[in-house]
Amino acid sequence: MERRKVLFTSIEALTGDGERDALAAALLTAETREGERLGWDRQPTLWALHLPAMDIGVIELRVVPSRRWRGSEDRNPADVLAGWGLRQPVPESAPARRVADAPDGFAGIAFMYEAWSVPDAALDEAMEQSRAAGERLFHERDDRIEVRQIVAVDINGNGYLVVRRRGAGPVLKVTDALEPHHRIELSGDLIDPLHRLVDAVRVGAVHLG
Repeated sequence: MERRKVLFTSIEALTGDGERDALAAALLTAETREGERLGWDRQPTLWALHLPAMDIGVIELRVVPSRRWRGSEDRNPADVLAGWGLRQPVPESAPARRVADAPDGFAGIAFMYEAWSVPDAALDEAMEQSRAAGERLFHERDDRIEVRQIVAVDINGNGYLVVRRRGAGPVLKVTDALEPHHRIELSGDLIDPLHRLVDAVRVGAVHLG
């Protein structure tokens, strides 16, 4: 797999966990370098995330070849990825794992893609529920806004979301693995499929290369 190293600096504590905070900081930096600096209207990207040593502030993004996961370009790539993840077993409950103890520093998986949204004022409760269920609502609306998102899950099932509306700055959100309702609100239907995929990679049942 192609490997890209991204240098990142620490951010204020978000979770009380140094590894999670480092991963959040790394993803925020990755969106700027691999997304915003390269421009819009780009193909979606799936990364395996490796944090070989947090103290040096480097994350390695290993690009998963599109042939490995995407298949037909006629289908929505987020739907394809979700389908792949949902074919994997549900992860078993386990004590928190440390990235520092993981083989090769495997930290999780991230998916960067572009989508449509609408102004916050246009969102109502029914629309939020439909969006959380994975329905495509905004592509035909006159008030649609282009957004770039990175959705990621770490080896413990914690979720991360970086969102940038076109012409604006990035917004970072994190959620705990034990907050299922918040997980759904965070990124619709991708967190749980990615969690399954991360666990399958961690135990060696799926190889991303």
